[in-house]
Amino acid sequence: MSKILIFVLLLLNTIAKLNLTEKNTLELVHVIFRHGDRTPDKELIYPNDPHINVSYYPADFGQHTNTGKMKQYLLGQALRKRYKNFLGPYKYETAYARSTQYPRTKISLQLVLAALFPPEGALVWNKNLKWQPIAFDYWPMRNDHVLGQPYKNCPRYKKLYLEFLNSTQGRKLFENYSETIDYLSEHTGLNITSRQIYELYFTLDLEKENGLELPQWTQSVFPDVLYDLLQLDYFSKSATHELRRLSSGFLLKKIIRDTRNKIRGILPENRKIFLYSGHEFTITFLMHLWGVFYPHLPPYSAYILIEIHNVGGIRRMKIFYQDYLEEKPKQLKLPHCGHFCSFNDFTELYQKYLPKSKRECDI
Repeated sequence: MSKILIFVLLLLNTIAKLNLTEKNTLELVHVIFRHGDRTPDKELIYPNDPHINVSYYPADFGQHTNTGKMKQYLLGQALRKRYKNFLGPYKYETAYARSTQYPRTKISLQLVLAALFPPEGALVWNKNLKWQPIAFDYWPMRNDHVLGQPYKNCPRYKKLYLEFLNSTQGRKLFENYSETIDYLSEHTGLNITSRQIYELYFTLDLEKENGLELPQWTQSVFPDVLYDLLQLDYFSKSATHELRRLSSGFLLKKIIRDTRNKIRGILPENRKIFLYSGHEFTITFLMHLWGVFYPHLPPYSAYILIEIHNVGGIRRMKIFYQDYLEEKPKQLKLPHCGHFCSFNDFTELYQKYLPKSKRECDI
């Protein structure tokens, strides 16, 4: 059975089976997802890569494959299957959608929106095209503290991250892999650091996924050894309280603020869903901050659902995560907050991770 067929079965069949006993209490949804399957980034291909001049036509470097496009569209259909009755007919105010600046995340968001909100009735403007344009936002990476990569847009985060890597604890993380790092440097033509490990893993993984044969030297390190190193890199990027604040605190702050504004009646009256099209680090950083991360690489089209329920006037939260390892998305149990955490308890518990302003990124 093909990977895409397995993905379809998991995505469409399982979301419908989720326990929705509180569906009539649902008040707001936040969706955070990773973009679809893609090709390697040209600027991250290592100097000695035998596939350095390969063409991925019709896709360009760093862009969606057709499989990736289909998965994102199916993700939108799955969200529609789950939330159609809650969302109702589309109105301009229904959804707020935001992406990072990369074409692959923008296209992912458009595909999800196309499937989530197909035009019906008076919204049909072309009977031969079951699609309607829906606006979305994005910020340049250098200014995007909500979804952007903190290593690139938050100088203080980068400084603290490098300080951790050079600390006793940070050096111990990688000390057993010194020979491996030398081996990687020799064969790639790079001076391998933890950041290059991250980039190398994705390059090799994407080349393999796109049908290319990896060079012989990779067999002793890919995927298992590099995967283990990748997990250490993920840990190091969120290893301290301050790194967690600056990596995912801005996104969490927006989620909390928007939820609070919904409760207070400040949001547009028909606002029911927020959608964020991001990257694997968008998910890993948030899970690290919540204290629920487990060693893995969020797959393409992985997503987090944050549901806000009004139960007798008390707002409670359900959080689900789909990594496609099981039929159903996992309902996350937050430390000290449980499976159905009150919004007030959630806010109090994670308040310490919310940056006061973007100026906290200044050095």
